[in-house]
Amino acid sequence: MVKLIHKIADAVLGFLHLTKFKEQIMYLGVGVLTTVVDWIVYALFVLFVPSVGGEFLKAISPNILSYSIAWFAAVIFSYFASRALVFAPTDEKMFSQFMKFFSSRVLTLIISIAGDILLSGNYRLIDIENPFIAKIIISVAVIIINYITSKWLVFTKSRGDER
Repeated sequence: MVKLIHKIADAVLGFLHLTKFKEQIMYLGVGVLTTVVDWIVYALFVLFVPSVGGEFLKAISPNILSYSIAWFAAVIFSYFASRALVFAPTDEKMFSQFMKFFSSRVLTLIISIAGDILLSGNYRLIDIENPFIAKIIISVAVIIINYITSKWLVFTKSRGDER
């Protein structure tokens, strides 16, 4: 299946003369799918799971459980999709690479929760009542940071190793 996806992508990008942007375009595709996973899990928890942590936690970040579980599901999906479809294979062992990926994504969880505090909690800087609007704003920053950390910290190529 992965080879078929790469063949189709190569054909389409070749036809459009965009082959040199394959990594970025494939990352965008994986990012869209990762975002879908994140949003589905987030929405299910916001809509169907009661808030946890008491009034204090609810006042600071009303959606912390939803963000955290959605983040975890998205990280697992994104690692395997990025490894298979976006970044060139490396000699690094999968477990150590996954741990670097996971660790780099902790930054985006912190950004998501901080964004939720600043946009949805009692300490919000902007009056955004709808948690989904806040999530859209936060998602833009997270996508950019995820690409940078994946490209430069996790899926690093050895010298002379080009795709």
